[in-house]
Amino acid sequence: MTASAPRLYRTFFMDKSDERLELFRLLKDRFDICKGLYPGSFVHITPSFVFPEMVYADTNSRCPRFFASTELADFIDSRKEYSEPSVVRFHHVDFTAALPEEEHSFDLLISLYAGFVSQYCGRYLKTGGVLVANNSHGDAPLAFLDPSFELTGLVKRRGSYFSFSDQNLKDYFIAKNGLPIDKENIIRSMTSPGFTKTAYAYVFCKKAP
Repeated sequence: MTASAPRLYRTFFMDKSDERLELFRLLKDRFDICKGLYPGSFVHITPSFVFPEMVYADTNSRCPRFFASTELADFIDSRKEYSEPSVVRFHHVDFTAALPEEEHSFDLLISLYAGFVSQYCGRYLKTGGVLVANNSHGDAPLAFLDPSFELTGLVKRRGSYFSFSDQNLKDYFIAKNGLPIDKENIIRSMTSPGFTKTAYAYVFCKKAP
């Protein structure tokens, strides 16, 4: 039986039909992921239904109480899709500063609508670990330009349905104006340039140093 959903999660994700559970199931099916880091998560705890160990970080003032509640633990346990005990940690910090986590220790780094997660938190990802990032704030093109990452796939979305593709990756991150991607402009404006083809999110693998 599913436990009652915490109010903030229900309001911002369930009621808006935006849990994105299929996204994380898709990543689990494709990659060996057990431990994930989600900077700028707010209260989007859907990954904890799929991955046994998740670390969340956000500065929002509502988050500490949300993550400390026993209601949250009961809810995750009622929806988790694995046999192991669920492990959830939350850091009420700005992810652009150091996080109290071991570097090179995560299988998954999530960058969705939060800023330059790949640039500040890529150090926490293992070699061969997975970064999933979207174009919001320009983090996906920054990861594309970063020699630490290799584009290995993309995620398309139609409503609650997500699909993965590793075909024709060279057709992505081509600017509509035909010019090279301007990294400094992305950092300055915190926006992504227009591309000829786009996806919901992009999947990168962390390269060996």
